[in-house]
Amino acid sequence: MTAHLQRRCRACGFPQDTAALSLDALPPRLICLKCDANLYAQHDGSCRTYDIAHSHETVARALRKLDTALLEGWGSHAATLRLVVGGGTIRREILGQLTYYQRLGRLLAFTEDSPNRGAILLRLR
Repeated sequence: MTAHLQRRCRACGFPQDTAALSLDALPPRLICLKCDANLYAQHDGSCRTYDIAHSHETVARALRKLDTALLEGWGSHAATLRLVVGGGTIRREILGQLTYYQRLGRLLAFTEDSPNRGAILLRLR
């Protein structure tokens, strides 16, 4: 059974039912039935922050938290995500995974949140 959500077009306000997002289908694409705008390309300019490294996470758990953050970010209207990753092994593994995700098109770009090496900014839209 597929869970259905509703997403409102930021251009015309028309609500539309959407399927739940999956990591394999990122970036999502859905055209508004009323004005033909891409609903998932729309954003409100906001940035969401996720700490994925400071609750005694293992690398595997941090990678799962990254995937969750990506899904939540694409489900929201945020333009960017800020990941707090620390400065050690988790950071190195997350950077490798982000490089892979960028090649797949799941995010547009990522960069260090200067001057804080322990945080990474992801541009989704």
